[in-house]
Amino acid sequence: MSGHTPNQKDIFISYRNDDSGNHFASRLCRDLDEMGYSVYFNPNEDRGHSFPDRLKAAVSGCKDFVLILSKGCLAGLMANDRKVDWVKEELLAAWNGKKHIIPILMDGVNMPSDESQLPEELSFLPYIDAIRFSEQYLRSPFTQFTATLQSRQDGKDLYKDSCNNNEEYQLDAELANLLEKAEGGDVRSMYEAAMLYYYAAKGKDGAASGWDYEQAVYWLKKVSASDDEMRYHADNILARLYYLGAVPGEPQSYEKSFEYHVKAAPKCPYSASNQGSMMKNSIGCMYDFEDIVEFYKNNMNENDNLMLRQYAEFLTSSGKYAEALDVYDIMEVQSPQIQYDIGCIYRDGRMCDPPQPDFMQAAYYFRDAADNGHTDAAYEYGLLCFRPRGRFRKNFRNAEKYLKMAADSGHTNAQYILGFMYKGGHVTKDYEKAVEYFEKAKEKGHSFSAIELAYLYQQPECLNYQRAYQCAEIAAAHGLNEGMFVLGNLLFWGRGCKADMAKAHEMYQQAYEHGFYDGLIMMEKIEKIKGW
Repeated sequence: MSGHTPNQKDIFISYRNDDSGNHFASRLCRDLDEMGYSVYFNPNEDRGHSFPDRLKAAVSGCKDFVLILSKGCLAGLMANDRKVDWVKEELLAAWNGKKHIIPILMDGVNMPSDESQLPEELSFLPYIDAIRFSEQYLRSPFTQFTATLQSRQDGKDLYKDSCNNNEEYQLDAELANLLEKAEGGDVRSMYEAAMLYYYAAKGKDGAASGWDYEQAVYWLKKVSASDDEMRYHADNILARLYYLGAVPGEPQSYEKSFEYHVKAAPKCPYSASNQGSMMKNSIGCMYDFEDIVEFYKNNMNENDNLMLRQYAEFLTSSGKYAEALDVYDIMEVQSPQIQYDIGCIYRDGRMCDPPQPDFMQAAYYFRDAADNGHTDAAYEYGLLCFRPRGRFRKNFRNAEKYLKMAADSGHTNAQYILGFMYKGGHVTKDYEKAVEYFEKAKEKGHSFSAIELAYLYQQPECLNYQRAYQCAEIAAAHGLNEGMFVLGNLLFWGRGCKADMAKAHEMYQQAYEHGFYDGLIMMEKIEKIKGW
């Protein structure tokens, strides 16, 4: 380990202090520490108050900023109503400090596909390459992660202040040469100089490894105003800068971002894709269905999967399912997500009017996507095997296999149904596994899993009346009439709690008022006993 002070560690680990994020961050810190990396990780921070200066200093002094995206963490970042969110403050400090940010996606977490799902100040997040780890991460993604680190594991931090140390390339001489040619009107040199400033090869006041957007924008606008084909690529970068609000001296503007993407689109597929996305989401422009359709038809290319998928998703969201399938059909490569999307169209029968589900076709696409690692597809295929529809046949063994794939990746409904299968013995009866999966789903707020646990914890194989009472309380609080009734029973008999017939009567009454008839029987029993 290098001899840094606590706020000068090379790697800063940012995480939400919930069970999954905390445990994952602890394991990651331990492994990195054992390999000789310098890591800032403090699980004992009091996160109940304002964002402290010591964390700002730690982020400022780091080289790599690692963002652990658990479900709770991403939900917190996407919310707009949190007064103080330390992870958000840490991330913004890293972004504004131009740190090397590495998002890590935990099981069941997907990066928002659209920046509009995030608060405006975090709109950059979906554009940062992320690494996916399983909960019990394997060496392969860990190796992939460490390969992206700018920090070194020699423990001596030999390269802490090193940048642009390529002895075969003289940055200052290159930039001076480019600027001389640019001043003379050479458009290519203007663009290359802008790139050096934009990509942080040369920063303000000649500082190496720092962004200088002012100089970048100056030269990019020169290129944009020229007749050279380089103008399309300059417009593409200007569009990005206006989108992020990073043009010095000018306010953030989606309208200008859209304008520059439109200008760049004829020669820049990235801008064309962004133009389509902004049009269909009405960002920086007015929504016009016919214009959107015409745009995609004029820009479709079977080698551009991103553009084709955007168009197919737009058609799907607009109810044009048959047209969406036609677009999917011409794709050169169909990713697991695309196979899942097609499966959903067939599952819902949206390929014809009136809708007519085709579960055989849906199963074909779901299974292909599941076998290639798509969690939601594994759930859908497992669900079809467990509860077949149409001509698709029941297969409990396949149901167990695919539901387990989804459940072990964090899919809540898959955890519930898998628990139900182990409880009922559809393949093999295993109360221990049933409890395990019901508990996982319950922890994510699945109320039906809570009621199943309230029953299971009263069985001899896993007897724990106190846990039964706690689970019944959760189910009742979620508004389940059966949960109210079971809670009433536990209060009536004094199982896992002190017997309280008045409270039991209250729960029975709530269950009855919510349509659970047996609550009335028990209410009358208590009233007879108490003489009410």
